[in-house]
Amino acid sequence: MLGIATVGSMMTTPGQTAGVSLFTPSFEAALGLSRTQQTGAYAMGTFLASLAMTYVGAQMDRFGIRRVMGVVVVLFGIACVYTGFVSGFWTLFIAFLFLRMLGQGSLSLLSQNTVAMWFDRRLGLVQGFVNVGFSLAAAGMPVLVFTLIDRFGWRLTYPILGGIVVAVLLPLILFFYINRPEEINQRRDGAALGAVLSPQEEQAMNGGDFTLAEALRTPAYWIIAGMIFAVSMIVTGVTFNALFFFGDAGLTEGQIATVLATIGLTQAVAQIFAGWLADLISLRWLAFVNMCGQTLAMGILLQVDSMWMAMAYAVTAGLFISLHAGIIGPLFARYYGLSHLGKIRGSIFTATVAGSSGGPFVMGALFDWTGSYTPSIVIFMGIYALFVVLTPFARKPVK
Repeated sequence: MLGIATVGSMMTTPGQTAGVSLFTPSFEAALGLSRTQQTGAYAMGTFLASLAMTYVGAQMDRFGIRRVMGVVVVLFGIACVYTGFVSGFWTLFIAFLFLRMLGQGSLSLLSQNTVAMWFDRRLGLVQGFVNVGFSLAAAGMPVLVFTLIDRFGWRLTYPILGGIVVAVLLPLILFFYINRPEEINQRRDGAALGAVLSPQEEQAMNGGDFTLAEALRTPAYWIIAGMIFAVSMIVTGVTFNALFFFGDAGLTEGQIATVLATIGLTQAVAQIFAGWLADLISLRWLAFVNMCGQTLAMGILLQVDSMWMAMAYAVTAGLFISLHAGIIGPLFARYYGLSHLGKIRGSIFTATVAGSSGGPFVMGALFDWTGSYTPSIVIFMGIYALFVVLTPFARKPVK
């Protein structure tokens, strides 16, 4: 199940900003769209995609992850094929809507919830392994996409990516996926049914899990949701505009690919350590450290004028993006339990996907208005600084 969750996370990349952003020059050249129009279509599509996440989580709670994930994978493959046929603003908007809803949103949500169903005591460490898989996929995405575009053109590249997703993931879901360990007479962490329950399992057995309505009444929910929204918005905004931003700083396409790959590889190296820390240290204090590091990364980004500074940003950003993922992976299962995890985490994925809708548009629009990315980066630093103050107050709630 860990392997399937890892592969599922890796297969989200055609719908992630790390994948979509590699096509932005092709969209600009072929469709004649400005950066504001591209980022506007991306923002609209991503925001509308975010609204479906609570529903997807509810269906997971109702039907199990296996059924819902099978449907999502097939639809995601179709969305990738459709993207190769876009012809203007509105068709690109529709493509962004379904790429983000099905890839970055639904498939990510289901893959991450898979490990929460199967692991408890070492959930942070296990989530780190899943995040390593995603980071490696994100690191390899520029090389794969640029190679396919050079050989087949961008219009055929997206259908090829969709075919890879379906061919790799659908057989794993149909023949190997199991929703919960109880279906094979186990408990989480591979224990037998008669084993001693963990505190989280005892809480669930006693009806101690939070419903979504109860979770919404806890301060921690809103602080963490706000932090996730901010990180998603800012990281997505920088990644989506990376080819333009680093190009304006004087980097070649090959150097930009190296920078993006370095971010992914740094994440991959740091993910296991981040997950290990999440099993040992209070998650709210890790979140505080994360916000401090994210603020530092934005400060370095402001100074990028060479390959060396770009690589300094890549390493710093990669480290703290991995820490962010290490925190979020186990947090909701540990704070709120498993009984309503689909709905609760689905609502949080609404914040994740909605946040990612705003970052690219803010950066693109401010660039078209001012001719510089500096104003947006300064704004992003201020947002991170706010959560440096707030995250220590995100204490684990008690029902």
